[in-house]
Amino acid sequence: MTRPRTLEELIPADVRARWGIKTQTLILWPSPSEMTLEDKEREIGEGSVIEIRYGGPLAVKLDAALRVYMKAQRPKIETVHKMEGNLLKVRMAAVAVGKKIRIIKEE
Repeated sequence: MTRPRTLEELIPADVRARWGIKTQTLILWPSPSEMTLEDKEREIGEGSVIEIRYGGPLAVKLDAALRVYMKAQRPKIETVHKMEGNLLKVRMAAVAVGKKIRIIKEE
């Protein structure tokens, strides 16, 4: 899915035709280098989510679940010492392929 170039692209074609809308108001999007990781994740649809589950009957810790996920990827995502660093690396890798991460704690 691509971003709309004009505001009028957000209006359904039949409505534009009915009301004779012919204008083209450009939308100025920030460049990818200006966007934060959160901005990039916000643009990814709910159909492109990777779920990482932790907890459950085995009481798997989040850090362990992240490390298992990172090692299972091809190419493998290198781990770091802190859990926050691993989470950031997983989020960045997911965004690079057009996905976002959802962390789910199981009871």
